[in-house]
Amino acid sequence: MLLTAASGVAVLAGMRAAAPILGPVVVALIITIAWGPGSAWLRRKGWHPSVAALTGILLGVIGMALFIALVWSSLIQLQANLPNYQPRLEALQQTITVQLSALPFDSSRLFSGDMLRPSALVGYAVRFVRQVTSAVGNLFFLVLLMAFMMLEAVRYPQKLRDALASSSTGVEQFNRFSVSIREYVVINSIFGLIAAAINTTLLLALGVDYAILWGVLSFLLSFVPNIGFAIALVPPALLALVQFGFVRAGIVIAGYTVINFVVDNVFKPRFVGESLDLSALVVVLSLLFWGWLLGPIGALTAIPLSIAAKFLFEGFEESRWLAHLMSDQGVMAAQLVASHAEPIAASESKPD
Repeated sequence: MLLTAASGVAVLAGMRAAAPILGPVVVALIITIAWGPGSAWLRRKGWHPSVAALTGILLGVIGMALFIALVWSSLIQLQANLPNYQPRLEALQQTITVQLSALPFDSSRLFSGDMLRPSALVGYAVRFVRQVTSAVGNLFFLVLLMAFMMLEAVRYPQKLRDALASSSTGVEQFNRFSVSIREYVVINSIFGLIAAAINTTLLLALGVDYAILWGVLSFLLSFVPNIGFAIALVPPALLALVQFGFVRAGIVIAGYTVINFVVDNVFKPRFVGESLDLSALVVVLSLLFWGWLLGPIGALTAIPLSIAAKFLFEGFEESRWLAHLMSDQGVMAAQLVASHAEPIAASESKPD
């Protein structure tokens, strides 16, 4: 046990050190898996496999280029306009101080610290925007990885079947893993895009600055379970508070809450079903773990990485109990794994 624990710590330390490389690799792999059905559909229509792969690469490059252009331009404008919000922050702080003065405790020193001064708050925001802008510029590495993975994906299924010819169970597990990842990415993308579009429309109607940027942020954070919605809500709500006051900020909070509650809890469950088979506790812990290990990209890809870990644990008798603990269906999930393995074993025993 001590040797296993020490080995695990060493592996995790290496993964955390290599997070700037592992993060883009994971994202590119997930995008490649999600594009699999599109490439297969084009091949069934008579397209050459390489042309089908190049089509996915082209669509990915166009999508990344539009995303980079939109986010980059919005962040540059936001960075330039942040100092203009400083007088509004000062007026807002004075209003809050006056309202709190009626309470039976001393609130005069609430905004007296250096950290809460308007100039300091604007400085924090400027530094954060600069960091995000520099991170957006590193997406070229992600596009390059995605291109090579999509080209390799043309031959990879056959190579996998040849490599695992002696273990049909391994091929079956990989296929189930690909289907689970694909369903998660596609369903979250569709409903995340719907919620982001409605959120953006609400912000545009209220006149909140950089509504499209906050809509893109809402779409990205839709892949972060449980707390992604709350994180996406903070910037537009604070900006509405600074721009217009408490009423419109309250409308933004209420609108976001209703929109995302309806999309995430009414419509999305009808399509997601039980395909992910991860308990709620595992979802929260995976968000914390992968976010700590790989940074923000780890938080965005926490669910696919946890699904991969669960399928990996299912593949070995010694670690199947971990997959059982991660499962939301408990014993039924373990029986499902066994039911997949038994027909394969039976088919291998039959003579040709």
